[in-house]
Amino acid sequence: MNTLDIQTRVAMHDTDACGMVYFANFFRYAEAAETHALEATLGEASADLESYRFPRVHAECDYLAPLRFRDEVTVSPSLTAIGNTSLRWQFIISTSRGPAAIVRAVSSRRFPDDSPAPFSEAEKTALAPLLKPSRG
Repeated sequence: MNTLDIQTRVAMHDTDACGMVYFANFFRYAEAAETHALEATLGEASADLESYRFPRVHAECDYLAPLRFRDEVTVSPSLTAIGNTSLRWQFIISTSRGPAAIVRAVSSRRFPDDSPAPFSEAEKTALAPLLKPSRG
């Protein structure tokens, strides 16, 4: 397990009437991993991470296997690109049985007034270890 991976257990409220994780909850798992990765990598490089917003400008998910109540889930975040004001994410969501989903998302860093907020060179350097080639 990578140090930026997060682990969670599927809660009852994450599932639908079929007993499987409701599709939108895969994005919640990815966003939790995104928050953890940003805090861990930019916490020291960014003067004030809370001064920015990271609205999602694109999101997609390939569902590979169902997740069910009480499954232990690992979410592995990585970046496939670092732009001037955007991050292209990939999250592998898996269990001990193997991959369950691949979420891809692009977030755009913005100031509170919604203007673009460029990353500093120090921030790009801090984020660089997260860069990995896209899967699938």
